[in-house]
Amino acid sequence: MSYPQPLADAPQSHTHMHRQLAEPQPRISLSALAEQLKLEQATIIGNASGDWQPANKGLTFIFNGTQCPEDVSAHGQVVNIANGGFAESQYAFEVQGHPQGVQLAKALTQVATDLTPSLGCWPSSGLTTVVLMMSLAKKVQVQRMSLLPSLQRSIDLPDNIHLPCMVHNWLGERRIAQTLLYERIDWPEFTLTPWESMPKACETDGAESKPTRHTDRNERFENPFGQLDLLRQSTLTPNVSEQTKQQLREQLAKLALTPSAIWQQFAEKSSLKASESLFFNHQPESQISPWYLMDYAASQTLDAIRHQLAYCQQQLTD
Repeated sequence: MSYPQPLADAPQSHTHMHRQLAEPQPRISLSALAEQLKLEQATIIGNASGDWQPANKGLTFIFNGTQCPEDVSAHGQVVNIANGGFAESQYAFEVQGHPQGVQLAKALTQVATDLTPSLGCWPSSGLTTVVLMMSLAKKVQVQRMSLLPSLQRSIDLPDNIHLPCMVHNWLGERRIAQTLLYERIDWPEFTLTPWESMPKACETDGAESKPTRHTDRNERFENPFGQLDLLRQSTLTPNVSEQTKQQLREQLAKLALTPSAIWQQFAEKSSLKASESLFFNHQPESQISPWYLMDYAASQTLDAIRHQLAYCQQQLTD
């Protein structure tokens, strides 16, 4: 997945987190809001690629940047959720296209604030909406959303510009979302398959540490979580030498090729949760990002590694 290059002086969608956490709004009753809305179904459309149509009943929620099909008159109501930081709202979100928009914005802000301690950062609009709708709607459908957007940097992205998705703890969001998967929610894209079964897994264009799909069956694999600890240690050093970076790039490439069975052999809930912090920086404007999140070659391996971690999460929960 590719991301547009953010403007250096553009407002940051997550910076309103500080205001909301420092000056929380009075809490509202979600059960009372559910009674007011009487919402049979909520359909949530993520920002991933693919066609979509508004649901025939209930409300369809889209997010800033999602294009709406031209003819929606025959369908249910389409509601847009924008980041409050961009919309200059007093809340963390602005809800457009619904008469109860202010109440929904308050509810979204409240849910996001409640999710923040478990994630260690402000949650994405997608997860926040899913969690809220599980309280407000009798049935929830989610499309075009896996809560695992790509961390691969494009070769022309300057190394001082962060990917917009990097500010969220996606592994943590999937950990929370996993607890919601029961009969009232339909979310087919959330369920992952083993990385090895995916076509052209972890292939890159031109990276020296480019992983391939083929591994030596006789190769012995170390505990991958121990190798992630070495990566974590590198984030504690203000200036990582190029020699160390190259060694770690090679280690990342090896981790990207480690089979799912090996990851699952060593996976524990505690080690999976500890790994979450490796893959995000919720304040890139004021905190130095881990070098590998900003490094083109290293970033080409991160999706495979993070997928393996998310798959382990899924298997331990099942």
